[in-house]
Amino acid sequence: MAIMGGEERRVTSGGDTMEHSSRKEISPTQYKVIETVFMTAFGGVSGAVLGGIVGTVIMAPMARRYPRALAALRRTQYARSYALEGSAVLAAWFGIESIMRGIRGKDDLTSDMVSSSGGGLAYSFAMKGLKGQPAHALFNSAYYAAFSGTIETIKSRNAQDAFYTETRAVLSKLRLEEYEKNFKKGHLTDPTLPLLTDSVLQEVNIPPGPRLLILDHIQRYNKMVNRK
Repeated sequence: MAIMGGEERRVTSGGDTMEHSSRKEISPTQYKVIETVFMTAFGGVSGAVLGGIVGTVIMAPMARRYPRALAALRRTQYARSYALEGSAVLAAWFGIESIMRGIRGKDDLTSDMVSSSGGGLAYSFAMKGLKGQPAHALFNSAYYAAFSGTIETIKSRNAQDAFYTETRAVLSKLRLEEYEKNFKKGHLTDPTLPLLTDSVLQEVNIPPGPRLLILDHIQRYNKMVNRK
């Protein structure tokens, strides 16, 4: 038996060799820890860069135009201040987001609001320090969570609506727009239109009359497509 380059090599009776790596594989828990550390560091660096750019390019020139509303600090002071705040926000945001993904196994609205809430707390601490008022920290935490939740909800709705483009057009042509919510409730997306039956439409609580109109329209459309 010989050990070379960190590997254990054994010689079998037939003269062949079998190699077994002595290196240990990373466990899922270790991987999640490494991912969280990496995402926290990445968020901190990204936030510092973005914050520095905002402080230098936007806030410093604004301070010169509105000296009464903004403190007339040096450009480097603005860059340093916003870099610190941006680094704290994104480091906490990305780090908590990674932790939530590891715990819950998915990215959803709840995970996003929790991670953004942590970013709001980090912003408050970076801005006011540990001596800051709790009300300020809670306000920023709630504001970040609400803002992020609103954005994610809008994005989710827009993504969902993309699956009902043809459905919406059919219902609009038949003047049955009020039943769009029934289609969404039953997850009857555009690809399911050629597969619709009376029983399926009945399951999503669409009345007999509209069901007949929808099925007739789809049947006539399918015949027209087949002729082509």
